Amino acid sequence: MGIFDIFGNSETSYFPGCYTSSFLADKVENYRKILKKLNIDFSMSKDILCCGGVLDEAGYEKELRKLARENSENFEKKKTKKILVNCPLCLNTLANYKNLLPSWNIESEFVVLTIFNKLLENPKLIHSYIYEPIAYYDSCYLARYAQFTESPRELIKMLGYQLIELPKHSEETICCGSCGGLSITNSELADNICKDFIKILKRKKIKRIVTADPRAYHHLRQNLRAMEIYDDQIEVLEISDLICDSVGVKRE
Repeated sequence: MGIFDIFGNSETSYFPGCYTSSFLADKVENYRKILKKLNIDFSMSKDILCCGGVLDEAGYEKELRKLARENSENFEKKKTKKILVNCPLCLNTLANYKNLLPSWNIESEFVVLTIFNKLLENPKLIHSYIYEPIAYYDSCYLARYAQFTESPRELIKMLGYQLIELPKHSEETICCGSCGGLSITNSELADNICKDFIKILKRKKIKRIVTADPRAYHHLRQNLRAMEIYDDQIEVLEISDLICDSVGVKRE
């Protein structure tokens, strides 16, 4: 069964977004398995299209409204009341649907918060505690637009990790070049920004870093490889990797 096959009749839909599903299908599978392992009721559907966040970034409001209407109709057919997303661009775009569609009344929630609340409610679901140092990176989308900064940190500490803060973090985070469509409109600038960020990691002797933003994760990994820096020097993880290791799920 593919990750976009329809399954489940839950009023809660897991929506991975087109970026994660296109470039990081392993992370989609991570989240799918985590949600099942933690007995969080959800469904997935192949009928849901891109959220339109990239169109929004590029200023195509007419096309965004059309896509929002199509998504709204598909979600209504499934009787969806809540959407779980792992991409902060999707989170912000779906939240903006209420400004585009008067009838939009579906709640959207970052899936990391859903998982955190479930583990907070039942800590026995954590099978292993990983007592290792790791830095957390706030992407611009998560920290500045969604103001989502504390829950991932609390989750990381809950899993046993020793949290390392970067010189600038939370709303003052350093851009890595992955947001705002910059990697599409000016890939050279986006890569240069990322490489400057990686130099900070090297100066601070950061060996492992985790982010809850799939775009930032992918962009960092691409530029680390371009600089011939590999996991034995700086390892970048997406937060679902940490969760898998702690709740007894084999990560993809």
